Amino acid sequence: MLPDVYTIFVGVTTFALLVVASWCVGEGGEILGKKYDASIVGGLVIAWLNTAPETIFFITALESDNPRFAVGAVSGSSIVVCTIALGACLWIGARARKSGKVFLQQSVKQQCYILGASVLVPVTIMVLGFNLFSAVLGVLFYIGFLIYSLQRGEPSRPEEEKDEDIEAIIEEDDEEEESTTKGVIYLCVGGVMIFLFSNPFIQSVVATASALQVSPTLLAFFLAPIASEAPEILESISLSRKGHPQSINVAFSNLVGGTLSKTTLLCAIFCFYGVRKGFVWEAPNYTISLCLISVCAFAAAAIGFGFQHQTHRHGAALFALFVMCGLVQYFLNGNAAEEELQQIVAG
Repeated sequence: MLPDVYTIFVGVTTFALLVVASWCVGEGGEILGKKYDASIVGGLVIAWLNTAPETIFFITALESDNPRFAVGAVSGSSIVVCTIALGACLWIGARARKSGKVFLQQSVKQQCYILGASVLVPVTIMVLGFNLFSAVLGVLFYIGFLIYSLQRGEPSRPEEEKDEDIEAIIEEDDEEEESTTKGVIYLCVGGVMIFLFSNPFIQSVVATASALQVSPTLLAFFLAPIASEAPEILESISLSRKGHPQSINVAFSNLVGGTLSKTTLLCAIFCFYGVRKGFVWEAPNYTISLCLISVCAFAAAAIGFGFQHQTHRHGAALFALFVMCGLVQYFLNGNAAEEELQQIVAG
């Protein structure tokens, strides 16, 4: 059974508007973020602003009692950011450099260590189900990350970059610095659009999933990231394509910080709403989604802190990881497969 024409129209229209809104948020974040160090930009400013679209999706879905959409959206967004977007950053950035190598700043590598440790939050939720301990743990971990970034973030020094990367080139920006007001306007317009159109989009996806007899988690996993993460992917490509060390570090830090906010704060919100609203823990639906988030986030972190330098092959590995995650979601979180797994778990 196909969804009705009105549902399709609302879904397509709101989807397009949300893409525009996410672009506005990303553009505003990029303008405001040019004033800061790579770690601060990625971890605190741009990353948080780029997380706003899926955060609103997430909370709106939970408030409207659609936890399946919420977990699909946050897992899809998290995985797209730390595989597709980060993979594009490494693939394009490395191939744009003569040496074919990317060297991460120490502050960005430290972010990767924190991201690797942050998977403890979704893992505890996956094991314990909805509980206040995991919710508090996620919030405290994220607050700790913010405090650590503020204390450790220092302006980049060209001399240090040259010591670590012989190809580092210092270039002055010939373009006029875009005004802060313009960045704020972009953020406000994008935020208002997301607030207005997120709920109609969620309802149309849920209705479409019901008509097609598939899990809302599955549709949200593939559709929500396109609406919310397309600007972030384009931004990482734009920053990485020239091969400048500082730009690549900004892009990488942005993506790591955005992923970390999902593995900690958004997972904590999901857990809190589960307790507050009395949602039933749906295994294997939620378990699979949280497991995929944990695996992808840790893989991205390990690539950042586990190698002296990164190449385009690391980007290709992240692309392959996304394909595997998509196949797992398709085959295990479709309605038919999910019902069979639920019977196995119950038995």
